[in-house]
Amino acid sequence: MAKSRFERALGDVSKVFNSPQAIVGAADLTRQQKIDLLKQWETDLRLLMVASEENMTGDTPGRTAELLSAVLKSLMQMGVSND
Repeated sequence: MAKSRFERALGDVSKVFNSPQAIVGAADLTRQQKIDLLKQWETDLRLLMVASEENMTGDTPGRTAELLSAVLKSLMQMGVSND
């Protein structure tokens, strides 16, 4: 049985969605799934930023902070506070 887009995105959000806004606008996801994916992406980006500080950069070191900001903005748009 084929995995849903949500299940595929749990493995690597950025390979399934091009932007946080694409998650927010996805009609096939529930509100909670969107929040879960955005939080997962936030965690991934924060880990990437730590790796970057330790000179272990990923594929998009210059874009990480910008993307993290967009993820946080999308979470706020969904009504999720950044605790």
